Amino acid sequence: MEHPATQPAAKAPSFWECPTCNYLSSDPSFASGGSPCPGCGSTAGPRRLFPPDSQRLLDTRIRHYYGEQEWQITVILAAALLEALLEDTLDRIMAAHGADIPIRGTLLDSVRAIGVRISRLFPDLTGVEFDVAANAAGFSDFPKRWRKVREVRNAFIHDTPYRDVAGSLDEHTALEAMLLLDTAYTLFVSINNTFVADGRSKRGTSTHVSLHGGTTDEEAPHGAVGP
Repeated sequence: MEHPATQPAAKAPSFWECPTCNYLSSDPSFASGGSPCPGCGSTAGPRRLFPPDSQRLLDTRIRHYYGEQEWQITVILAAALLEALLEDTLDRIMAAHGADIPIRGTLLDSVRAIGVRISRLFPDLTGVEFDVAANAAGFSDFPKRWRKVREVRNAFIHDTPYRDVAGSLDEHTALEAMLLLDTAYTLFVSINNTFVADGRSKRGTSTHVSLHGGTTDEEAPHGAVGP
């Protein structure tokens, strides 16, 4: 982005979802259903608010903790919400291709590690690497920055094997986690509109997913690749 934010937003952004194709838009006129959907042209309603109430409530609490200078809980909860946003996006992609709830739940339960979801499940579902999708949305540094926050969070929780970063769960990391969260909403909406709304017509309704094993990016040494 040309002018990245340097301070967190006051609250989570608001998007509205087309009930026909699941396109998400931040345009207030889109909320009422009076304007046609840019994805499919439908004017059907109601158009549901995104992020949903549960995530919006958690977002509000995280921003409160940040304002209270509770750096550790801010990072831990922001990292959890980022992972929830990714999981919801993966679920939406699978639903767009016709996978029913039991299949989606089974797959996500089988691939719990966030590193595997990013590096292997996402490309299997979309046909592109997560880094490529982030770059296309204008956030080329997001994956690297997100990984760093996860490393610091894991170091704090597990106390090993990342002792060299365990002491860096501080104000700087909390700010970085908040900026990543603000960015993530726009990034995942872009991914949704590419692989959920637009993907319905371009990729059909069948999904082939190959489950990979191996080491997650949080567990492996830097640069290591699992089998």
